[in-house]
Amino acid sequence: MATLNIHYLLEKSSVNGPGKRFVLWTQGCPLRCKGCFNPKTHSMDGGTFYEISNLADTINKTNGIRGITISGGEPLIQVEEIIALLKQIRSDLDVLLFSGYTLAEIEQDPTKNQILKYIDAGLFGRYMETQPHPFMNKKLVIRGERIKTEELHPYLKTELIINDNIVTTTGLFKKGT
Repeated sequence: MATLNIHYLLEKSSVNGPGKRFVLWTQGCPLRCKGCFNPKTHSMDGGTFYEISNLADTINKTNGIRGITISGGEPLIQVEEIIALLKQIRSDLDVLLFSGYTLAEIEQDPTKNQILKYIDAGLFGRYMETQPHPFMNKKLVIRGERIKTEELHPYLKTELIINDNIVTTTGLFKKGT
């Protein structure tokens, strides 16, 4: 039984890529970028393990979504599990990946490099707290025609999700506001 360690999942988001999206935040990140938006995802010990086939089934049964967004933590520390998941999701869903690894680091690693076959777009590179916007100093890679460059605006847009008296903020926002 193959599993994927997930920090949080959101079945429908409108701020984590184009259209309504199923979003996964993976657990664990060895990069630990200073000022990271998701420091709770850094520990390798947190998260919840989901059976990949069950997670794929949940995604496939979610109506009204255009695609899936995978973020973290650092998704590529579980690259084989992510690929196993992507092989099982509906073919009409596009895939957007956020990774702190640079494109060069991904291309040089034979295992990580395999993910490039399964995504439609990726934003690659370390988070730099000193940059005026989180997308700056990163490499946007578009693969194919399913996601257009102009759909990936580096705008500030936020969602608040309230479940069981827990408030989760997602999307891009200015810290301190």
